[in-house]
Amino acid sequence: MDLHLAGQNVFITGAGGGIGRETALSFSREGAAVAAADARLAAAEATAAAVQEAGGRAIAIAVDVTSETGVQHAVESLGPIDVAVNCAGVYRIGEIADVDPAAWQQVLDINLTGTYLVCRAILPAMLERGSGAIVNLASISGRTKSTLAAPSYVASKAGVIGLTMALASQCAGRGVRINAVAPGPIDTDMIRSLPDGLPDRLASTIPMGRLGTAREIAHAIVFLASGAASFITGETLNVNGGAFMV
Repeated sequence: MDLHLAGQNVFITGAGGGIGRETALSFSREGAAVAAADARLAAAEATAAAVQEAGGRAIAIAVDVTSETGVQHAVESLGPIDVAVNCAGVYRIGEIADVDPAAWQQVLDINLTGTYLVCRAILPAMLERGSGAIVNLASISGRTKSTLAAPSYVASKAGVIGLTMALASQCAGRGVRINAVAPGPIDTDMIRSLPDGLPDRLASTIPMGRLGTAREIAHAIVFLASGAASFITGETLNVNGGAFMV
């Protein structure tokens, strides 16, 4: 299957590790050039180096997705962007009593407002060209009951799904597709850093009996951004080993 990604320019936030890094590598394997963006420049540089070592093309860029001016400057500095992937995010666990207003705002600023700011910066040029694709990283926690995630995280990811549908509806007749991927628990540093026993508890909730891998999520992202998904927009693709079905 030709995914029609060769020669495409792909901008990925949160590319410094986990799903973002695997997504950069996966796009590179399809012949795309990658701009690996992360708030941690060293992590973005490590991803760009990994892509280059694998024979691909990549640059690293420092981007704080909560900064409107920072996002705008980054987008303007890159030139035409064919695909944008919003992977930047933070995960939090706990009950509402554990989430004070500052903690609530921090999660929404990164996960939801950051996604909005990137989309807002990138969409005008895509719409002017009449082509482009955006894939946002949502979560199973934004679709159904949460096992561990804090209300702030759940609300932010539900918001990403709503934002995706709203933008997809506005752009559907103008050549730009916008979709989301909603992973279940994935074997990344974010999950491994949870207190002892919690990663196993998450795995036990998955009918397939294991955590997903970052590469499995990356493959779903690449598919939605590709020509193979040319009639798909406004969709949230569940990739969760059967933990949530509709």
